[in-house]
Amino acid sequence: MQQELIELRQAKAELEALNKAAIRIEQKLEESEEQYRSVTETSIDAVITADETGRILTWNRGAEKMFGFGREIIGEPITSIIPEPLREAHLRGFERFLKTNEKRIIDRRVELDGLKQNGDVFPIELSLSTWTSYRGRFFGAIIRDITERKKVERIREDVERMIRHDLKSPLVGIAGFAGLLLKAENIDARQRKYIHLIKELSEKMYASINRSLDLFKMEQGTYKLQPAPFNLFKIFSSIHNLAETVGGKKSVRLAFFQRHQPLEPEQMEQMAYTVAGEEYLIEVALENLVKNAIEASPDGQEVSISLLNDAESYIIDIHNHGVIPDEIRGVFFEPYVTCGKQGGTGLGTHSAKLVVSAHGGDIGFTTSETEGTHVMVTLPKLPLSEKTSLRPPTHQTAQHCDTPQDIQYHEG
Repeated sequence: MQQELIELRQAKAELEALNKAAIRIEQKLEESEEQYRSVTETSIDAVITADETGRILTWNRGAEKMFGFGREIIGEPITSIIPEPLREAHLRGFERFLKTNEKRIIDRRVELDGLKQNGDVFPIELSLSTWTSYRGRFFGAIIRDITERKKVERIREDVERMIRHDLKSPLVGIAGFAGLLLKAENIDARQRKYIHLIKELSEKMYASINRSLDLFKMEQGTYKLQPAPFNLFKIFSSIHNLAETVGGKKSVRLAFFQRHQPLEPEQMEQMAYTVAGEEYLIEVALENLVKNAIEASPDGQEVSISLLNDAESYIIDIHNHGVIPDEIRGVFFEPYVTCGKQGGTGLGTHSAKLVVSAHGGDIGFTTSETEGTHVMVTLPKLPLSEKTSLRPPTHQTAQHCDTPQDIQYHEG
């Protein structure tokens, strides 16, 4: 009898302990629910949950203000806030996910359109998530109204369009007057060279303005490269002419090499090294990198551009005796990264990386106190890598030559 009493007391103590634990768990759940309600109800974004049938389970105040529906929408299909033209695609995607678990917009941030109670369609940014419990599968959506953002973007695009238009007009005049001056007979060779450089730079700037949207497309991964054969030494010669104005301010010398053998600027004008790609983009990328190298170089030093090659690629090594600061080495090719350069935007190296990547190539650097800085641009030889999704040249193709002589063209 005594033993039974002891066992009963132990069982009672265990029940009391379990009851206390259950109360603590219930309190924790209530606190968590209160925190969740506090966060969602004070959020200016719409926070919505739905079940696996696509019906709305929760609807916060942000959703009420954004869409115009009150709590009466709970239990209604989520398609109530999706514009009619998008509903079929939503239902197909919803059904596909339930069958295959294939995620396309789940766990991503996407821009779509939403539908208000009054019928207005407006732009939204949607973050969608999903989870499962013993009660089934559920979906959560955080929705942000981006109407104002889109207005700002449109204004910015309009301003950029007007600026491009206003910049192009004087450039046309500069190039035109330079062309007229080149026809004059009373100018010497040095003057002719500088006038030609003015004409070339103004035409290049005009092309840059026309193609200002290309870098944005590269950033988004939507740019379609149109490669054609071009002479790399022609770009080197152009860079040499440009560097005379940039490098002269610091007494920096520019030297060119092919397989460690020096190349004279006058010699390059008569030589050819045929590669494939978009000539203008490669030229702008290399000009940016060389300009940065000159600006980073100590006064009176040499900046070298060396052309190397292996079985699958050709390599352009741009070397200067400066050192990249420690604080920017990990983000050297990121946009707006600059250090100690007055007036620098930090966009030159980033745009160069975009161009090289669009060509299926790679770009990197080494830097040290003893060796200075080498920026290495690696681009594929012909035939071009399939990963670039390049379209063949429209008119002709060129067979890559490891030597500047014997360029072979054949009709494409």
